Amino acid sequence: MGEDLTLFLQYAFNGIAMGAVYAMIAAGITLVYGLSRIIHFAVGELVMFGAFVALMVWEGTGSFSLAIATAIPVLAFIGLITERVVFRFTLREPLTGFIVSLGLILVFQGTAVEIWTANPKYSQPPLQGAWELFDITVRKQSVLNLAIAAVVLAVCYYVLRKTTAGKSVRAVSDDPEASALMGIPVKKVIMATFIVGSALAGIAGCIIMTIGFITPYIGAVYLLRGFAVALIGGLGNIQGAALAGIGLGIAESLAAGYVGPGWTDAYVFGTAVLILLWRPTGLAGGAEGARI
Repeated sequence: MGEDLTLFLQYAFNGIAMGAVYAMIAAGITLVYGLSRIIHFAVGELVMFGAFVALMVWEGTGSFSLAIATAIPVLAFIGLITERVVFRFTLREPLTGFIVSLGLILVFQGTAVEIWTANPKYSQPPLQGAWELFDITVRKQSVLNLAIAAVVLAVCYYVLRKTTAGKSVRAVSDDPEASALMGIPVKKVIMATFIVGSALAGIAGCIIMTIGFITPYIGAVYLLRGFAVALIGGLGNIQGAALAGIGLGIAESLAAGYVGPGWTDAYVFGTAVLILLWRPTGLAGGAEGARI
């Protein structure tokens, strides 16, 4: 295999592994938006919380499985509390919900600083080593992370498309008033999406914990990428979020490899702007097109 092709495939694999994480974050954003029309800007901080909870359990027990199993219910509970205490009262005013979510960013950051301090924290990846596949170095942890993200997104797709609960979610997304008349508990369905969206952010945080340093302020980085993915895929479209996440991850990795890390953000978000100028509702259609 030629050196140039090997390098390209290496960057592409790294991008796919990271893009799957962005897709999970975007799926949480798009689920909440699809039902409540609230853009949940505190999702990045939920990712950060998930990373710290996972790190704390991993360092205390040495079990990555237990770290994930702990982070999911903790973040799901945070999603439940924020929906019941805060967002439940803003459902008729999505703009108010958006503003409230901005305030939650500061609340979550301050809480994280109090619990874990502002110092960067790092842990060795739970799964060490790598494989050589067609001259490509494939880290075992990256493969595990990709597998986790793929399974989670596949389960989300299956539930939304093939189960009664998923049909209820899609019905509420299409027409909340008609769904209520048909006996669907609209508020409970919306609450469930906040819980699931927060849990997805928690799983993404578990994966991010294995990649590099984490601080109470990393949320903004992942929020911007998750939001960009949600926009590119089409706000309210979970399939579009999955595809756009992979695409953005590959674009980011190629930009870092061929152009330079300093240009990564400009390259990625410049691409997002061009796509949205060409197709404002996203590649798969969003709020004005196909939805959940």
